[in-house]
Amino acid sequence: MKLAISHTLLYDYNNEVRLEPHYLYLHPKQGPYLKVEQYSLQISPTPDFISKNVDSADNIQHIVFFNSSTRQLSIQAKSVIEVTEFNPYSFIYHPFESSRLPIKYANDLNDSLQSYLNRKGVTTFVDQTARQIAASVNWDTSSFLSELNKFIHSFAYEIREEGEAYSPEKTLLERRGSCRDYSVLFMAMCRALGIASKFVSGYYFSDPNQPQYLHAWVNVYLPGGGWRGYDPTQNCLVSGRHIPLATSAMPALISPIHGTFRGSAQSVFNAEVSVRKIEE
Repeated sequence: MKLAISHTLLYDYNNEVRLEPHYLYLHPKQGPYLKVEQYSLQISPTPDFISKNVDSADNIQHIVFFNSSTRQLSIQAKSVIEVTEFNPYSFIYHPFESSRLPIKYANDLNDSLQSYLNRKGVTTFVDQTARQIAASVNWDTSSFLSELNKFIHSFAYEIREEGEAYSPEKTLLERRGSCRDYSVLFMAMCRALGIASKFVSGYYFSDPNQPQYLHAWVNVYLPGGGWRGYDPTQNCLVSGRHIPLATSAMPALISPIHGTFRGSAQSVFNAEVSVRKIEE
């Protein structure tokens, strides 16, 4: 399936500002089930220099440098990708003991996954709730992940295009949040039981007639299955309709755009996302 993606970000400032370097994560992340065929990046005002990098988490990163003042910043990323749907259950736990919780990774693997096992945000309440869910499915790893998806999906969903994610405990206590809040809570509850997890920023292709936004979900590392995606917002497993832009152990590091400006001004932010199927 081929998809055309357009993502526009627009900042309007009420006074002239000078833009500091901006970090962009807007390039689809290629993988075994995703191929990037075309990509373009249009920026106004015209940057003096764009550095295209691979960051510490193997994401494609653009750093944009400016040397002029402006009252508006406009960025549009366009891409054409080919995605292949797949069976997310097609793997066997190895070692088989990993099919039961809590997961204990082999020594070398455990060392390499440390940043994805950090228990920051795993409060007593988060830990106890995760264990209650695990106990309800007899500590079965796959059943726990599916039940956790379902549990968080039952919360009241809200759209917030700006701002950092809520803490896991806040989302759990209030039973509401955005996709990134859901994902941060999902990660914390997985880490409470020894499951390495990371935050994913990207898009989800479903009904093109519905409003579309930047999306977030979670990848968990399952021995024998590698990184597998879970989406509590949609209550589904990732199977070919999710388009990742970047992944990280820490969500704040991979917001689609991050930068500052010099000057006394306030800004108004707007974003538009379009993901449509290309008929072949």
